[in-house]
Amino acid sequence: MHLDLLVENGILVIPKTGLFRGCLGIQEGKIVGLYDSPEGLSAREKIDAGGRYILPGLVEPHVHYGYRGNLQGHFQTETASAALGGITTVIPFYRDIENPTGLYENIPSIKKLGEAQAYIDFSLHLLLITRRQLLNVKKYFYEFGIPSFKFYMAYKGEDAKSIGLVGNETDDGFLFEAFSTLAGIPGAMACVHAENIEIILPLIKQFKEQNKDGLSVWSECRPNLSEWESVRRAVTFAGVAGCPLYVAHLSARESVKAAKILKTKYKNLFFETCPHYLTFTKDAPLGNLAKVNPPLRDSADIDALWRGIADGVIDTMGSDHCPFRQEDKQGRIWDAKTGFPGSATLLPVLLNEGVHKRGMALAKIAEITSYNPARIFHLFPQKGTLQVGSDADLCILDLSLSKVVHHQDLRSYSDFSLYEGWTLKGWPVMTMVRGQVVMKDGQIIGSPGYGRFIEGRFT
Repeated sequence: MHLDLLVENGILVIPKTGLFRGCLGIQEGKIVGLYDSPEGLSAREKIDAGGRYILPGLVEPHVHYGYRGNLQGHFQTETASAALGGITTVIPFYRDIENPTGLYENIPSIKKLGEAQAYIDFSLHLLLITRRQLLNVKKYFYEFGIPSFKFYMAYKGEDAKSIGLVGNETDDGFLFEAFSTLAGIPGAMACVHAENIEIILPLIKQFKEQNKDGLSVWSECRPNLSEWESVRRAVTFAGVAGCPLYVAHLSARESVKAAKILKTKYKNLFFETCPHYLTFTKDAPLGNLAKVNPPLRDSADIDALWRGIADGVIDTMGSDHCPFRQEDKQGRIWDAKTGFPGSATLLPVLLNEGVHKRGMALAKIAEITSYNPARIFHLFPQKGTLQVGSDADLCILDLSLSKVVHHQDLRSYSDFSLYEGWTLKGWPVMTMVRGQVVMKDGQIIGSPGYGRFIEGRFT
């Protein structure tokens, strides 16, 4: 066979299978063969992986673009940043900033906007906050190719103002109604931000009246209880309704304990955490830069989350990437915007903290960063693995490469990183999307507009 491209001399990291030393044959952007050696193979182009590890390109299930009204720019800058971190597919949580209670008639134009700017492939989640939106969910699923829908159990009253959200109708009744509706659409997935706003709002009021300030105070007004109670409630509703559920950004040790039990009771239940919950506590000297929801917690929570990954309780890793700038994080903790960038450092943090420090297997890394999110959101086997017929989305990894994090190198619109000055060991040296090299040796060499919208397919 004469190939378009042969990637040789690598160690293939195949999720759920293991490591395999060999070559990948690529034709028209697809993987057409896995080989022990290049002997007898010819190709128009060859790439020598230099004995490095080859992972399936990462599927980043949790990013937010457009918060500063710059969705077009973010599709370009943030997908470039993601490619630096070995990510080949992103799934933004989309909400219409200008019309949050609208019916998403603009989705076709959003797809075109993304395809005109993105360096890598993308799908979409949709935020549903009203019953009018819920009534249109079959259109979003069948016509727009969007299988996953997010619900905010937080963000009401003053808390909603902090992210510019109005009209959120999500209460227990709406949540159960929504889960019951989605349960009737084979392949639909509910996603929740699980925090109990009725616990949080009085604490915010109390601490503000006491003139308290600081990162740790933000954590105190959103205690562990506000998360794990909401996790249990959301899972119970979804389980009774028969709706698949994805719980975003676990941060609390009690949530991990609950998740382990709940997974034995309910099917189609998935949990995500984020790198910042694995590395920082509420006492980190980061100030407003590290304001996020749910908040940073304690070292005991960090340890529980790492155990949850190792035990298979936690299924995926998302960055919750929000491309804010330092100017958005000024003032008191109550005034600062919520969120920070994280796509480009997601994999290096996992390699440094998980593989090098905790002995985590690379196959496990590939599972939680690629295979699982692709499978959960119906992008598999097009995405998420290295097998014949899959897109040739690759992340060639130098596990021994150490680099100091400087936000300028990460290509985001954001002008800071929580990991600024950290030395992380283990970095992607090449990112390939559908057989085309997008990033090489820390430099973006692809073109904006190469990325394509990928429909979630359920069969």
